[in-house]
Amino acid sequence: MKKSERLNQELIYLSDKKIFHLKELEDHFSISERTALRDITDLEQLGLSFYTQAGRQGGYHLTNNKLLTPIRFNTQEINAIFFALEAIKKISTTPYSNEYDQIKQKLLKSLSYRLQEQIKLQDKVVHFNSQPSLNKVKYFETLIDACINIRRINVQSSQNSNKEQNFQLLDLFFQAGN
Repeated sequence: MKKSERLNQELIYLSDKKIFHLKELEDHFSISERTALRDITDLEQLGLSFYTQAGRQGGYHLTNNKLLTPIRFNTQEINAIFFALEAIKKISTTPYSNEYDQIKQKLLKSLSYRLQEQIKLQDKVVHFNSQPSLNKVKYFETLIDACINIRRINVQSSQNSNKEQNFQLLDLFFQAGN
């Protein structure tokens, strides 16, 4: 792992901690004590604020709860996100179809009242013409889990119930509900 990637991962790792010890970084990232000390110095230069306390109850005490920079989108990007969510929801059935409305509601709540009204207006004036998918997405969770976790799966032929094959999936192709 590159140093910049490791530092970013360390920031994410520390984002919900109030105190940490050098040994935690060493163990979690499989780095030496010297590398962990250098990383702490680099993290401090990147804006990580902390103080050290010696002794049994000691460690690095973080003084700033917000380690990660919030992501800020401009109005065009916000419109694009909501447009894409609505388009995906209307155009085809996906394994995540039930989640789109929840995502939309959470994102809307994080916006100002003016932007919320703009998105609602966009929803009223943009119409998507879609043809419903003929197939229900089956076994998606099993298939994606096999790809991500590099697991083999057994598949039984629908024509010959006695014939079973073992596969290692490399990736998935998803189009129009298939």
